[in-house]
Amino acid sequence: MASASAAILPYFPLTLKPNPRLFTRERKTNFQPSTATACSLSEASPLFRAAKLTVDSFVKSGMVIGLGSGQTSAMAIQYLGQQLRARAFKHIVGIPTSEVSASEAAKAGIPLGEFESSSQIDFAFDDVDIIEERTLISVIGRRRFQGEESIIQEKLVLSMADQLVFMVTENQYKCGLEGSIPVLVESLNWMDTAEKIDDLFLGDAEVWRRPTIGQADPLGGDFPLVTREGHNILDVIFTSPIASLAEVAESLEKIDGVVDHGVVSKFPCKAIVASESGLSIVDNIPTNAVGGV
Repeated sequence: MASASAAILPYFPLTLKPNPRLFTRERKTNFQPSTATACSLSEASPLFRAAKLTVDSFVKSGMVIGLGSGQTSAMAIQYLGQQLRARAFKHIVGIPTSEVSASEAAKAGIPLGEFESSSQIDFAFDDVDIIEERTLISVIGRRRFQGEESIIQEKLVLSMADQLVFMVTENQYKCGLEGSIPVLVESLNWMDTAEKIDDLFLGDAEVWRRPTIGQADPLGGDFPLVTREGHNILDVIFTSPIASLAEVAESLEKIDGVVDHGVVSKFPCKAIVASESGLSIVDNIPTNAVGGV
């Protein structure tokens, strides 16, 4: 695994005009929002090994731990519970990123604490849908959320962590990212916000409102999703590879009506990249990559 590099992300001038610099035009296809794929919970699974390495390498007794959402995070939560029962750790408190991770933690016997904006979180782990090489900027929230899940809550917990690890497969760790980015928007006048996003990424993305049930369509169908905070989710489905997630995120944040988005940028952080041949740990500090675990 090549060394990851960490750069303090530069400031990019932002406008609401189409900005072709955000993309490389290699090909155009029609993308749909991704859904989570099933993976084995067996100990032979590369993602289980990533979950185990995360707990064994970074968790210490007395920590407050942000508990991520997703299949690999569920494995890490289960394994952490086993280690607690075996008395490998003491005085652990979990801060869940979702109701799903809270339920997994309760089943695993992990004590849970209440999250507040002033919470001290020593360490957090999480799944991501895709992660950018070098910067480790990632995307969450592509899967169809249930009512109890929240991009806002997940990002808040991750942002408060002193240490952060993402667990991904090798095909999720790449440059020239493709696919969708979820964007939370105010439900009132959501269509005006969608039009602004469409203008910003004109020719490079389609903007569809996410439905609760049924097939997606640009308007969200008969049952558009409303998050527990009262927002709609727009899936910005890129049809060209994304040259810079940082630029896309900063551009979205300049649009009136945008509440948040699924781009996660944290410095410093690490990623554990799982493949059939082994695990690699990378981070976004230039001289501090470890390979071949």
